[in-house]
Amino acid sequence: MTEQDALFVTTLFFRIADRIEKSNQKALQKELENLTMAEAKTLYVIGDTTPKNMKQIADDLGVAVSTPTATVDRLVEKGLVSRYPGITDRRQVLVELTKDGKILLYSMNQNALESTKKFLEHLSQKEIETLKNILIKIEERL
Repeated sequence: MTEQDALFVTTLFFRIADRIEKSNQKALQKELENLTMAEAKTLYVIGDTTPKNMKQIADDLGVAVSTPTATVDRLVEKGLVSRYPGITDRRQVLVELTKDGKILLYSMNQNALESTKKFLEHLSQKEIETLKNILIKIEERL
């Protein structure tokens, strides 16, 4: 890959990511009016499956362990997550979505799916398969 190709791909990735984020923010404006982007990303990271500890949340966000503490505090105040001591290690703090948090995450996911469908609607099924394969290869190398 040439330097020019790398620059082109990097610029394109950033532009696409920026447009997707702006589109999602616009689509979710009403639901997210009381959330910061950091809070929305933290909800995604916590997810609706098993509880996570603060280290897992920080690792998934790519930040220091102390960084998500204030964000989680705000989400607790908003009733979207609950925090409690671990069962096997009471020093460990576990975080999970509340019912309201799960409802909001579901809505956020639905909006993201609709946005993705809209972005890709002009591609043929063959092009979508090619795109998926390329993205899988990229992800495997990260």
